Parts: sequence; C-alpha cells; structure tokens
Amino acid sequence: MTNTSEYTTQPQSSQVVDPLRIRDFYLLVAGLGISLFANLMLRFAMSMWVLDETGSAAAFASILTASILPTILLSPLGGVVADRTNRRTVMVALDTLSAATVLVCATIFSVIGFNLAAIAVMQVVLAVLDAMETPTVQAALPQMFRSHGEDVMRRAMSVVNVVNQTSTLVPAVLGGVLYAAVGAMPMMGITITGFGTAAVVECFIRLGAPERGDDGRTSALDDLARAGRFLTRERPHVLYLVLLCAALNFLVTGYAEVGFPYMVRTVLGFGSTAYGLAYGLVGASGLLGALVGGRAAKSLSKRRFPTAIAAFSLTILSQALVMALPAGDGVRLATLTASTCGTMVAITLANLIAVPAIQMSCPEDMTGKVMSLALSTSMCAQPLGQIAYGWAYSIYPAGAVLAMTFMLAAAMLPLVAHVARRF
Repeated sequence: MTNTSEYTTQPQSSQVVDPLRIRDFYLLVAGLGISLFANLMLRFAMSMWVLDETGSAAAFASILTASILPTILLSPLGGVVADRTNRRTVMVALDTLSAATVLVCATIFSVIGFNLAAIAVMQVVLAVLDAMETPTVQAALPQMFRSHGEDVMRRAMSVVNVVNQTSTLVPAVLGGVLYAAVGAMPMMGITITGFGTAAVVECFIRLGAPERGDDGRTSALDDLARAGRFLTRERPHVLYLVLLCAALNFLVTGYAEVGFPYMVRTVLGFGSTAYGLAYGLVGASGLLGALVGGRAAKSLSKRRFPTAIAAFSLTILSQALVMALPAGDGVRLATLTASTCGTMVAITLANLIAVPAIQMSCPEDMTGKVMSLALSTSMCAQPLGQIAYGWAYSIYPAGAVLAMTFMLAAAMLPLVAHVARRF
C-alpha cells in the first residue's frame, strides 16, 4: 500500500511545536497564493480589455457565465484525479497547463490583436483547470494534517482563506493601476510568470500518492458512484451538510453579489467611489474573518455552526430594517456596509467549521471526490442565486427581498442544529 505522505512520521517529532510550521504547508500556501493572484490579475485585465474594445460589460460577463457549466461538470473529475494521483503532481500539472494556455493566447493576440473568441476559450479553459485544482488542494490539507485533528485543520483552512482573500484584494487594488500603465499584454506576461512560478514552487512539496481503497482498476465513473454511495448511504449527515453549504451559497451569492451593489448604486444612488470604498471594506472583512478564525480555531467546534448561521441571519435583519424604515441614505449605506461586513465574517467562520468537518469525515481515498462534489453543488447554487435575486430585486422593494432572505436563513436554523449534532 502506498504511503499517504512522505513525511507521515514528522508530525510526531517532539521538535515540531506547531504542526503548521512545516515546509510543505508553506510551499502549498505559496503556490496557491501565487496561482490565485495570477488568475485574478488576468481576469481583471481581460475584463478591462473587453470593455475597452467592445464597450460592453455584458460581453465579458457572458464569458464568465459560459465557463460555469463546464466547470461544474468537470470539477468532479478533478476530485477523481486528486484521489488517484499524487496531489503535488496534479497541482504542478494544472498550473503548468494554465501558464501554457495563457502563453498560447498571448501569442495569438500578438499576431491578430484583440479576439473575443480567443478570450472566451482561454477563460473557459482556465476556469476548468481552476475547478480541478480546488478539490486537489482541499484533499491535500487532510493528507497533511488529518492525524492532528480538526483544530489544526481549521487553522490550516484559515491560513488558506487568508491567502485567498489577500490574493483577491491585491489584484483589485493593483489591477487598475497596472492596466492603465502597461495594458493587457504585459499583464498576461505577469500571469504567465505567476502560473509558472507556482508550478515550480509546488514541485518541492513532499506529498506521496494517496492510499486507495480499491484494486486500482476502477473507472472514474465507478469512483464517483462510490462517492455517491458514501454520501447517501454511509454518511448522509455529510451530504446534508454539503446541501446546507450550497443553500447558504445561494443566499450569500445572491444577496451580496447582486443585492449589495444594486442597493448601493441604484436604490441609494451612490457613485463608484462610495461603492468602491464599501466594496473594499466588505472584502477586508472576509480577511478579518479568516484571521479571527485562525486565532479561535479551537473554539470553532461543530456545535458553533448554528451560532454562525444565526449571526449571519441577524446581519440580514439589520439591513432589512434599515431599508424598510425611514432613514437617510448615509445611514442606510453605513448599515448595509457594516452588516455585509458582518455577513462575510459570519460566513467565513461557518466555512471554517463546515469544510474541515466534511474533510475529516471522509476516508483518505474519498476526500478529493467528496470535496469536488461539494464544490460542484455550491457552484450550481451560485448562478441560481444570482438569477433569483436579480429577478427579486427587479420586482420587489429591497427591504422585502432582505426580509425574505432573513426568514429563509432563520428557517434553516433547526436543520443546521440537527445536522451539527450528527457530527
């Protein structure tokens, strides 16, 4: 049987004070951060380029929407690969392919100039590669830290969340300056360098091939069927938690990504400067939630999951009240921003409870597949939430939509408490 890790004996050493202070985790986090930074920097550059060349923000939005379907369909394949192959090899291969994809497209652009079809293909390919990498990283963390328990897993997840939030905020801050200074093509060069650097960094991670619970001859469909049986028959409470996370993603995506900008820009009539400041504070609150989660990892047991969801519902209630009752636009903007910041903190803490609970409930040879199925389920909820909330805000007052969101979140609490008790 293949060892699950090349350093499985190291965590037992008395010299290791903090399980997270190992070279392989540092390399994993560095590779993830560099790769995510490159991806988001490219996405920003392409959105600006498409807007400049076509004058239509809807053109790029349609490209991103089109990339969702293949991402949902192929993400489970990433979980199968993550459970069959050395996860370090998978991460290196995916970042290398990402660099090669951008390099090919940059070559095309240098010859023929702007081409919307090439941008669409590039974004779809990168979205698929990213969807395959996410379950690989999520499966690598339990492989590294499963023996140390959920507290360490939550701390590791909080570090990953900090990296995710930072890698999201930095391109948002630097992207506009860089694009104005150098244009889209040099930013593609930065992206290629970033993906290539991530691949090189990940080469030095010491991870063995995962243990497999079969004879190694099963097909990918058989693997996915095993994961389905595991969720529906062996551990249905894990499936319930996955579905709850998808329901939360439906609410948060719709209300935060659609409702928040709509209320600030359209309902209250604030300009791009005020919205940019509010958006920056909301983004920073996600980073704050990850930092708080890392510090309070030992307190984030499964029984705290209902508390986090209750806190989320209360952040919605405050917004519903301020939008329904007479109040000045400044008060409403401040309440919306502060409450949405609270939402991001509460949801970040909820994720730090739910994701390690799912990971630790899976055997080694099932982690990648289960996490990929969880990712696909949440991704299905994302466009549904955007569509539902876009429709709701076009018909009903903002206060009514927020009140309905609060009632839905509150109605979930009994089920959340029931599922939390099953772990």
